[in-house]
Amino acid sequence: MTKRELLKEYAEGCREAGISHLDGIGANSNKKDLQNAIDCLSCHNFTMEYYFEIVARHYPNTCRAVSTVGYLRHPFNRLYVFNTARYLLAGI
Repeated sequence: MTKRELLKEYAEGCREAGISHLDGIGANSNKKDLQNAIDCLSCHNFTMEYYFEIVARHYPNTCRAVSTVGYLRHPFNRLYVFNTARYLLAGI
């Protein structure tokens, strides 16, 4: 996939998820970051709930702050929960 195609898919994913953008992701992002953002946006809400529970077990105070803002529609918190949960599940 070209970077242009990834940017189009990212914009479509943002529109479908109801998010204007994800923080740190834009035209200057590399392909790996764009693909990660697309995967985050295409992740279903019930999977995100599962990821949130995983992160909450390890970082309860952070998750308390994230949940007050609402992480599913927030430009930074959705990607944070997605990446942190995948990191914890990988066991690194």
